[in-house]
Amino acid sequence: MSTQEDAVLQELIQRALAYPDGGISAEAEAEAAAEAAELAAEAEAEAVLSDSRRWPAGLRRLLDGPPPAGGDAAYPSHAPDSATGLLCGVAPMLLHRSAGAEVWQRGDLYDEHVERPARMVAVYDALLREGLVGRAKLIPARPAARSDLELVHSRSHARRAVRRYEGEEEAHEALGLQLGADTYFAAGESGRAALLSCGSVRARDSPS
Repeated sequence: MSTQEDAVLQELIQRALAYPDGGISAEAEAEAAAEAAELAAEAEAEAVLSDSRRWPAGLRRLLDGPPPAGGDAAYPSHAPDSATGLLCGVAPMLLHRSAGAEVWQRGDLYDEHVERPARMVAVYDALLREGLVGRAKLIPARPAARSDLELVHSRSHARRAVRRYEGEEEAHEALGLQLGADTYFAAGESGRAALLSCGSVRARDSPS
């Protein structure tokens, strides 16, 4: 049972105890049923966004990379001459995820971490559904070069920030991180995601 579902259940119990006969009014029961249905719909929507096998074809192609040179009928329409840019090919960034997100993707646990991969997928899904991708120029995501990082970071810090570590403790010690519950550095993939994120900023700023 997810944290949200448990909260709804506890609310139902409190409402029932509020009545002398231990019952619950029809109005409260209908309200609780509506809340349960809303939770179920939210859970299903997030399940789709968290499972790449269930992504719509257009969303999958947008996240995987730019349109092929020969064209692709399933690729979302876009505007090459637009002054508004949108990164495509950002799927590798989804590897930056907490251990909870990995478990949740196997269907064993609902993950509520603010940085779960489904959050970024949801943004792209919304852009597609609202037709905004069709008004943007697609910019392929690319990793930063070491020289890019050293424009703003020391050489040693840039090297430590993008390497792979054996475990979380090793990564945190090497980087001198004191992370709170809402932030994490996944030893295996966060450095790669950061490298791609930084490089994509440079791609955006580079002339066509």
